[in-house]
Amino acid sequence: MTAKEKREKILIIGTGGVGMIAALCLELNNNCDITCVVRSDYTKATKEGYKIESANYGVFENWKPTNIVKSVEDAVQFGPFEFIVVCTKNIPDGPTPVNTFLEPVVTPIISTIVLVQNGIDIEKECIASFPQNIFLSGVTLIGSTNMNCHVVQSGFDNLSVGCFYNNSNFTTEEHDAEAKKFISLYSNEKNNVSYDANVRLTRWKKLVYNSSINTCTAIVGLDFTRASMANAKESIMRPAIKEIYKVAKSDGYEIPPEIEDVMLNISDGLFYSPSMLVDVKKNRLMELETILGNPIRIAKKNNVDVPILNTLYNLLYMIQFKLKEHNGLIKVDEIIDSSRKKEQYGNGF
Repeated sequence: MTAKEKREKILIIGTGGVGMIAALCLELNNNCDITCVVRSDYTKATKEGYKIESANYGVFENWKPTNIVKSVEDAVQFGPFEFIVVCTKNIPDGPTPVNTFLEPVVTPIISTIVLVQNGIDIEKECIASFPQNIFLSGVTLIGSTNMNCHVVQSGFDNLSVGCFYNNSNFTTEEHDAEAKKFISLYSNEKNNVSYDANVRLTRWKKLVYNSSINTCTAIVGLDFTRASMANAKESIMRPAIKEIYKVAKSDGYEIPPEIEDVMLNISDGLFYSPSMLVDVKKNRLMELETILGNPIRIAKKNNVDVPILNTLYNLLYMIQFKLKEHNGLIKVDEIIDSSRKKEQYGNGF
C-alpha cells in the first residue's frame, strides 16, 4: 500500500471561516486528503483558490484543498470518508437539517462525524438517522471569517473534541478512540487541540455567550460594544445568562461562576458583530433552535422559569419568520381566510 493510499480522507461541509481553517490545518499536517463542499464561492475557489490570513498558520495566496466540490452529492466520488467535519450552521427549522444533507456521504461504520457547531442537543436527530456511526462534538473558539474566498483568522485556533456518547451501538472506548484519532490528525505545534471529557458542560458554557449576547445583538441590530454602551449588559444580557445557569443546573451541569463575567467582557472595546447579527444583516436563517429553543425546552421539562430567554426567543422567532419569507421558504397569503390560518401557520394563530 502506498503512502498516498494510507492518507485519511476527510470531508469538510461548511466552508466559512471555521471550516476553511480546519481544511488548511488538516492539509498542512500532510496526513489527510481534504475534500471541501463549496457552494456559493465554487467558481472562484476552483479557479483562483483562497487567500488566507491566519494568526496561526500564516498567509497563503491561491490556496486550495485536495478536492473542491459544489455539493455533498458530488463529494461521494472522493469517499468513503473516515471523518466528516460539519461546520455549517445548525438550523433544524431550515430547509436542510444536518441529518438530511449528510445522507449521501455517510458510510455506515466507517464514517465518524464531527459536529463543529453551536448549541445543545444538536446530535440527537443525527444519531437517530445514522445508528451505525459515531458522532463527535467540536467546540471552537476562533475569530475567523470567509468573505468571497478571503479568509481572515484573527483569533487563535482552539478546538476541543469530545464524544456525545449517545450511541449505544459503540462502546465508550470506541468513541474515545475516534476522538483521539481526530485530535492527532488536527494537532500541530501552532494550534491548541484538546480532548473534551465533558462535552455537554462545554456546550452549556458556550451557550452563556450565545444565548444572551448573540441573541440580543441580533434583535437590536447593534454590535456588541454599541449594545454594551446602551446598557444591554446589565439590563438584558446578565439576566439571560443567569437563566442559562439555572437551566444548566437543572440539567445536571454546574457552569463555573467566573464564565459569566468572562463572556460578558470577552469582546469589550471590539465593535464585533456576533454570528446571529451577521445572519440577520445578510438575510440568512439563524441558529435559533439550537441556541435558544433547545435550552428553553429543557427548562420547560425541568420546571425552570426563564422569562428573559422566552422573550428573546419569541422576538427572534418573528425575525426568523421574516427571514424565511424573504428567502422564499414560506409564503404569506395576505388575503387568506381565517379558516385556513391555523392549518397553514400552526399555533401562531
